[in-house]
Amino acid sequence: MVQTIKDDERIGPMEVFVMAAISRGGPTTLYAFQRSAGLEPGSINHIIKGLEKGGFLTRSEGAERGRRTMALTEAGERFLAQEWRKGLDAGREIESVLRSATVALLMGDIGEASRFLSESITKRTPLQGYQELETISPQGTPINFHNAMRTFYLNQRRTMEIGVLERIADNLRRSAAT
Repeated sequence: MVQTIKDDERIGPMEVFVMAAISRGGPTTLYAFQRSAGLEPGSINHIIKGLEKGGFLTRSEGAERGRRTMALTEAGERFLAQEWRKGLDAGREIESVLRSATVALLMGDIGEASRFLSESITKRTPLQGYQELETISPQGTPINFHNAMRTFYLNQRRTMEIGVLERIADNLRRSAAT
């Protein structure tokens, strides 16, 4: 889901994550949000400004030590309630998948979070041309060796991601059952 706010601004999965976290997750200052979400200080500042400029978010005037509290506007709450599912893209990189599952949880839909993680697992299939490490030889051309190493790495990473997502999805299913 990518929706244009203004000519050059878009609402994508990260923006929806920020909106859901502010609306449902509790952090009301940029500093608190960055700390609780484990994000780097400069990584979401432009997103906050874009949401504010687009009319989805308001920030108070500087308070103690310049900290400004944030809240979604009526338009922001309406957009979040109606559009959050459109941002779920199971084929994205792992960080976006984890943020999207968190959005589903923040929106109170543990079943959707679990379903989404399961869909993400199926999207992480091995690449064609996969070779075991022992069969990769530097005797060919360096470019072919690079390609074989990269394919090996990507398949190992996908296997690890599948394992992690399976454990998280299983945990959510157990939580939903209780």
